[in-house]
Amino acid sequence: MTIEPREFHTAIATLTRVRTDLVEIHYKPGCTLAIPEMAEVQAMRRGIMGTTPYGMITFIPGDIDFELPTMQVDHLETDRKEGQVIATAVVARANMVELLVKLYFSYFPQLHRIRVTDNEQEARAWLDAQMEESTRTGS
Repeated sequence: MTIEPREFHTAIATLTRVRTDLVEIHYKPGCTLAIPEMAEVQAMRRGIMGTTPYGMITFIPGDIDFELPTMQVDHLETDRKEGQVIATAVVARANMVELLVKLYFSYFPQLHRIRVTDNEQEARAWLDAQMEESTRTGS
């Protein structure tokens, strides 16, 4: 029997494979979102989840910082090409962070479903509904 790790760490985040079709990404308090670190998180996520379609929930603390060039890169471009991400829920712990994430997705629209909120319970319920619908309808 092979035991696979469920929790993975990058410089700015902890990623947890909750199920075969769900990954949680928790950005570390006080971290700075910069292009190399964001690329590390994206590569780790893709490596963890492989080729199976999945959903993700991302938690961004209120005290993060970011480098402006980070907002000018489409970090999910590869995911659109591969079509593996079914839905993304983002829990932003501060109004300004929530606004910035919504602004980011307006510049880089995705092909999968996205929900940005400050409410974890709402995000989880929405994501579960999206995953259930995808399983039921195949899209």
